[in-house]
Amino acid sequence: MDLGTRESDPREERLVADATALADVVAALADAAMVAIDTEFVRERTYYPELCLIQIAASDSIACVDCLADLDYAPLFATLTRPPAQWVLHSARQDLEVVSQRAGKLPSRLIDTQVAAALLGEPPQLGLQDLLARVLGVNLGKEHTRTDWTRRPLPAAALRYAFDDVRFLLPAWAHLRKRLVDLGRLDWFEEDCARLLVQPLGGDPLTIFSRIKGISRLSLPQQCAAYALVGWRERRARDSNRPRRWILADEHLVQIARVRPADTAELAAIAELPRAFAARWGAAVISALASSDSAAISSEIATLGLDREPDRAALKELKSRVKARADALGIEPEVLASRRDLVALTTGAPVPMLTSGWRASVLGLDDE
Repeated sequence: MDLGTRESDPREERLVADATALADVVAALADAAMVAIDTEFVRERTYYPELCLIQIAASDSIACVDCLADLDYAPLFATLTRPPAQWVLHSARQDLEVVSQRAGKLPSRLIDTQVAAALLGEPPQLGLQDLLARVLGVNLGKEHTRTDWTRRPLPAAALRYAFDDVRFLLPAWAHLRKRLVDLGRLDWFEEDCARLLVQPLGGDPLTIFSRIKGISRLSLPQQCAAYALVGWRERRARDSNRPRRWILADEHLVQIARVRPADTAELAAIAELPRAFAARWGAAVISALASSDSAAISSEIATLGLDREPDRAALKELKSRVKARADALGIEPEVLASRRDLVALTTGAPVPMLTSGWRASVLGLDDE
């Protein structure tokens, strides 16, 4: 399939909002070995993303499934996740999170066109519209990126945008795959996509903790306090289905961890906190902080090495090595390793992709 425009697409567009249409789509996808997937969801006011629409394109069909209709979607998800079906997505992480929450599982194989483009020298965060323009010469508008996807009926222009988000993914992947094969990087790509399928999705406390700004400047006891607060906040946000920032903003979490108040009075005395916070959550926060003294939390945080200063000479050498290899390969240095990855390596807490796999080999780290 080599689509140049929307008008050249021979596939009939289906908006699926009733049981009969859903059954037809499930039947049409029964033998599809590869499908393009995209989702539209909202989560501004909730912890869990609300799946509004799932777009699916196969070689001979294209559909937008209304996920707000009162339907049994289990047969659809069972069909989509059956081995050896492959999903083609662009910037897959959020789509995987929202679908896994509804489907309860993920596909056995994944193709992320953003990952493919990065391995071919494109910017690591290249958007779908820019990818399609560069690879296929297709120009899509961006005017519906802020559509209210809970609205029913959806405007015709918004539906057209939704169909276009998957319409060109399969031909785009065909172009990218050929280039990966030509450069001998298809194995690299498959390794990266396989890793995406096993990484924690959504509210993994350790991942959330490690990405909070200012965490590395805390002492180990303070980091343990912050980790305990992250766990409490996740539980509270899940139970109330509210965004974690509505419970406790990152900057306030770090401030509480820095002070480590012993009681609600000390908590209330932290000037940066919202006035009503201590009154509402004080007892729960103090209880969470008390648990931060456990050996299990201390051991888990210590393995991250966030309180250890990197070896500056070693970090400089690694950054130079990464840049030199990236330049030789024609890719961005962060595709090989981010500064965060390199700091972790020098503090004795390397990320797995730098200890084994193609990056370790390319950077010569598997021999060190």
